[in-house]
Amino acid sequence: MRKGENIYSLGQWARRLRGLRVLPVILLQLAGNSSNSQSVSSIDRIRLQTLDRQTYKLSALHKKLIAVVFLSPECPLCQNYSLVLNRLQARFGKDLAIAGIFPGKAVSLADCRAFREKYNIRFLLLSDTQKSLVKTLGARITPEVFLLDRERNILYHGAIDNWVVALGKQRSKATENYLEDGITGYLNREPVKVKEMKPIGCFINDH
Repeated sequence: MRKGENIYSLGQWARRLRGLRVLPVILLQLAGNSSNSQSVSSIDRIRLQTLDRQTYKLSALHKKLIAVVFLSPECPLCQNYSLVLNRLQARFGKDLAIAGIFPGKAVSLADCRAFREKYNIRFLLLSDTQKSLVKTLGARITPEVFLLDRERNILYHGAIDNWVVALGKQRSKATENYLEDGITGYLNREPVKVKEMKPIGCFINDH
């Protein structure tokens, strides 16, 4: 035995070996939970408002997934995408809550309610008059979607699909359904392949 060499008892060696067997399991668990997702759990504390002027927080939503979609009743693309969002809410309602968010003070609640009635909206609509949710998520466009899990990790962010090529230019139909694919992938316990896609639409104003 060389001077300074560590001497372990049988009990110490047993503990070290047990630790070596456990370590790969821990590393695998950490690798499985790592997804480069950004957690925005603070959004649950933001005070929003229903279209009936009641205070509302996203913490009230307990589904596996939440799709936060920024909307404007004056934006033609938001009007067009209301049908897609209604369909997704109907299809995935057991596991998904869609929250449509009207940011800022430029649009009245009466206009938001008119939007709800005209387009037969079947998902939750809220007002973010102080744009607190806008700032926390970094939203810039309507429509712009953030798909979140229960821990409020951002699984996908950006355009709903690729129907819009540029402002005023659309395909005959979408060929890539980013939001829908993110939902189905997560619910099937598969990696969300597309994490972000640039949204196209109307800029959220400063009012």
